[in-house]
Amino acid sequence: MFSFNNPFGACPTCTGIGFLMRMDEDLIIPDKNKTLYDGVKAFGSSTMKKGETMAKMYFESIGKHYGVDIKKPIKKLPREFLDKILYGTGNEAIDFEYESSIGIRKFTAPFEGVIPTLERRHNETKSQGMRDFYEMYMSESDCPTCGGARLKKESLCVKVGNKNINELTDMPICSMKEYLNSLELTAKERMIADQIFKELDKRLQFLIDVGLDYLTLSRAAGTLSGGEAQRIRLATQIGSSLTGVLYILDEPSIGLHQRDNDKLIATLKKLRDLGNTVLVVEHDEDTMYAADQIIDIGPRTSEFMEERL
Repeated sequence: MFSFNNPFGACPTCTGIGFLMRMDEDLIIPDKNKTLYDGVKAFGSSTMKKGETMAKMYFESIGKHYGVDIKKPIKKLPREFLDKILYGTGNEAIDFEYESSIGIRKFTAPFEGVIPTLERRHNETKSQGMRDFYEMYMSESDCPTCGGARLKKESLCVKVGNKNINELTDMPICSMKEYLNSLELTAKERMIADQIFKELDKRLQFLIDVGLDYLTLSRAAGTLSGGEAQRIRLATQIGSSLTGVLYILDEPSIGLHQRDNDKLIATLKKLRDLGNTVLVVEHDEDTMYAADQIIDIGPRTSEFMEERL
């Protein structure tokens, strides 16, 4: 129920992703100094006769209906009119007229709108090439149902203290730990939550010990730096309490504030003391001094170390 990877908990609108790919007005009209003829390329240009397109016919007919000169730059068009072009005229019918090879054709109908039309074409197309084309004009936006929380509203109604699971995971790890430790529970609630809170406290402390107290648990993995991702895996390994394992770390101190270096070194020593072998590729001086052994690869490094020692 509290997992967005499970259909029982995932938001039905975004299926647990937290965002939707939608047509972006700024991508559809990147240059508002141009006219509608040249500035809305994404709408297509199905040719009716030489020099004319379906898009041109739609724009001119709508401009005539509302008395707007569409030869002006887009930025000078009334916003209300531009909304009709982009999002449609609703139930208001427009008289359209165009000339084709078989003569002048007329019809009356509401205008669907550039953005709804593009979204419909994207959903209906079977061509991957066309799908890729339409996605050039789309961007990510928070799901309107869950607001990016990725869970059903029923799941978000359940709260610990006064916060639901999404609000908790949006807190920095250090703040979440303080919040959970400060909760006032009844004797019955304490009995139920005691073991859970102990495990949570321990896991959050592992992350704090490797200098990641500023992260939030809702942070997307793709936004983490290499050093952050490596230290998260390190914290996971400490929690597993494995022994007899060889750990190889490539410069885990990169991106880490100097004040947190001692925490990282203490974590590496904890792994070692559990009965593991920890091999660290590092240029950090504090880490080198804390090592049991140094394997020197490179010119004159040993001379430097002898001078410092």
